Amino acid sequence: MSSDVLDAIRTLAPQLTRAADRADAERRLADDTVAAMREAGAFRIATPARYGGGEASIRTHLDVAAELATLDGGAGWVASLWNGGSWIVAQYPEQAQDDVWGADPDARISGALKPSGPVHRVPGGYRLSGGWSYASGIWHATWGLAAVVLDDGPAVLLVPREDYRIVDEWHMAGMKSTGSHRFVVEDAFVPDHRVLRLGPLVEGSNVTPATPPTYRAAFVATLVVMLAAPLLGLGRAALAHVTSAAGRKAIAYTDFARQRDSVAFQLQVAEAAALDSAELHTYRAADTLDDHAAEGTYPSELLRARCRADASVAARNVTRALETLVYAHGSSGFADASPLQRIWRDANVSARHGMLIPQVNFEFYGAALVGAENILSPFV
Repeated sequence: MSSDVLDAIRTLAPQLTRAADRADAERRLADDTVAAMREAGAFRIATPARYGGGEASIRTHLDVAAELATLDGGAGWVASLWNGGSWIVAQYPEQAQDDVWGADPDARISGALKPSGPVHRVPGGYRLSGGWSYASGIWHATWGLAAVVLDDGPAVLLVPREDYRIVDEWHMAGMKSTGSHRFVVEDAFVPDHRVLRLGPLVEGSNVTPATPPTYRAAFVATLVVMLAAPLLGLGRAALAHVTSAAGRKAIAYTDFARQRDSVAFQLQVAEAAALDSAELHTYRAADTLDDHAAEGTYPSELLRARCRADASVAARNVTRALETLVYAHGSSGFADASPLQRIWRDANVSARHGMLIPQVNFEFYGAALVGAENILSPFV
């Protein structure tokens, strides 16, 4: 399934690249862009097979999101988050999965894992109110994931589109088209089967023989690694743009009529091309998660922390490579008409996602390396 989806995404290149500037200006993906991505099968890779989905590996998650991000960073980001949402919903009881995918195998699940509330226990479930930011892709989502803290620990409640309203508050320098707005729930009833407790998942409760392999991957580390995928595509797109222009673009105030003839330019491009190391780190993490999931084993805290660190290294390496590329390309890359400035903005905003912050993930990893107590968070 993954190769078919990737081939279908590549056929969307003209449409998505043409639509990217408009999506950036309008701060949301166009409806026809979302429809084209749906037709390509981009929203089914994480869906369980019994609903027509691909039950894709974590590596496939990266492939799909990165491929889309080479065309439009915002499209790659929301696809990664929607598929991540589907991967989370696959951890819920089957009744909740039927609610989501029974009538719509292409359901899109957005949400936020920073707890809000209040939430109150009632017969058969909970009454929920609160607001959750930043919910990427919420404009086109059909379900929302709302994190809360219950009496027995953190949980994520699953709410349908009719139970929340969207507050337009995503005004950012980059990733504008993701529409990562706040969604607000006002006294909605959430039945027990749409409540997912996170404590057991963080401890590996999903690693059971009855669970399909991909859904046995380490919960937190998997979600962190998925966030790095769009950055891979953005890095590829920037490198391709700069190198393709080098045969026709001069270097200002020099005798070089073509950038490609300058050794200094060549060195900059070679340095930036080392962003391949971002892929090495990200795919190493994905393979680690996939291998343990296939074996039905829960990776150690050291390995889970390393996966988080790998994602941060990847994000950092892409943004550093972009810094070199925009210097090499020149100031014209910041023209409104240039895709390079949008790529640069999208990458630098997405790399600052809270789950990708290097100092946090490196502290997790460093503590695990030296055998120190993890005092940051149990969510490794």
